Amino acid sequence: MQSAAPMDIFNDLVLPLATSPWVYLIALGLVVLDGVFPVFPSEVVVVGLAALAASSAVPDILLLLLTASLGAIIGDTLTYTLGRLIGIRRFQQTRFRPLARLLRWASRRMGPRAGMVVLTARFIPFARLAVNLTAGSTGFAYRRFAPFCLVAGAAWAAYNVAMGYIAGQWFASQPLLGMALAIGLAVLIGLALDFMAARLRNRRRPMP
Repeated sequence: MQSAAPMDIFNDLVLPLATSPWVYLIALGLVVLDGVFPVFPSEVVVVGLAALAASSAVPDILLLLLTASLGAIIGDTLTYTLGRLIGIRRFQQTRFRPLARLLRWASRRMGPRAGMVVLTARFIPFARLAVNLTAGSTGFAYRRFAPFCLVAGAAWAAYNVAMGYIAGQWFASQPLLGMALAIGLAVLIGLALDFMAARLRNRRRPMP
């Protein structure tokens, strides 16, 4: 029995999901979850759907942009609220050492330039978790946090949608290849940002 051709899979499985209203709810849920618990990078979902929109006109690119923006804002706000409810000391006592180090790093950044830290960290999965938790747990007022959260969420969504859309247009005649390329780029860029952020934190760490 021959395996299904890539375009058959695309037409039978991918397109029906992309044309369904559920695709926006699924994307919203994954982006929100990623803001609170960044295990699965929601960037790959947003980028992949944007690439599909470029080649197949579904899902709607503006609705996808709004969905990704809203999900990022809700996720970051939930993380901020979680930090406020639980407190920084409990988080810093976690046995997951990388997160504990990130939280200590973020605590030192909640000064005059805290807003810029919130904006920058939105693009780095575990950094945004640490920064938003720290912002909530160290008394950083929500009225100051909210504008930066809104801008960061919109910028993050616009960046990922644009990256996916451009990749999808390059491979408009091969939508699956365009999606795969866009998702691969999102993963590589995310890993590179995490790596560079870790290098910067290690450089700035005071010598014992």
